[in-house]
Amino acid sequence: MSDKILDEIFSRHYLLPELGREKQAMLLRSHVAIVGVGAVGGRTAEILVRAGIGTLTLIDSDIVEFSNLQRQTLYTWGDAEKSTEKPETFRRRLNEIMPTCRIFPKYARLTEENVGELLKGADIVADGTDNIKTRYIVNDWCVRNGVPYVYAGAVGTRASIFPVLGRHGCLRCVLPVPPDPSALPTAGEVGIIAAAPAVAGARSSTLVLRILTGDIPEPRWETYDMWHGTHSSMSLDMLKKHHGMKKCELCDSL
Repeated sequence: MSDKILDEIFSRHYLLPELGREKQAMLLRSHVAIVGVGAVGGRTAEILVRAGIGTLTLIDSDIVEFSNLQRQTLYTWGDAEKSTEKPETFRRRLNEIMPTCRIFPKYARLTEENVGELLKGADIVADGTDNIKTRYIVNDWCVRNGVPYVYAGAVGTRASIFPVLGRHGCLRCVLPVPPDPSALPTAGEVGIIAAAPAVAGARSSTLVLRILTGDIPEPRWETYDMWHGTHSSMSLDMLKKHHGMKKCELCDSL
């Protein structure tokens, strides 16, 4: 693809003082791994591809189902009929949007055994999973290996986002022990509106762009209720105080 076409695609980014040509070039050299390409991860991936990320790794072990179409962008009726694998299906659609992006689809369930291989080479990891155990595996690997990680989730009418920036601030600072999965509401149990994962993906992708370009955000737990129009934000110190924590066994020990 010619430089002229790329300049046209990213012309609106060039106008932004937060980005510009130099930081756009940084995005083109960046590699983002996305764990889960459903509603949240899929929206994150689409925004990042359109923003000019050079390399994406898409990790998911699911197939496209009809229940996904209400909120998961770029999947179609035909994909659900054929039960296609999400990573490869999403790769095809994203490369139709931006053929310059190198995309590696990984049809796999991330575990403690394969996390290092699946996330190898990523400059940052974006969360799109709905599995709390997987979130902690990713969090712990990222903290130990100095890779930034952006937590994002959505259920019901609410979206939650939290950037994990390495040492002295991680998911275990917010919730020291992983909650019992059976105690956590899921979209299959309580429902979900499409706006919630859309906002989670939008905020997650924006934090990814900021971190990649050196504009490091303060680690805050953000919650948005899309139905009621409310928003809350808690600092890391507030979160630790809420849980009575003085020291995180993971990130404060490194």
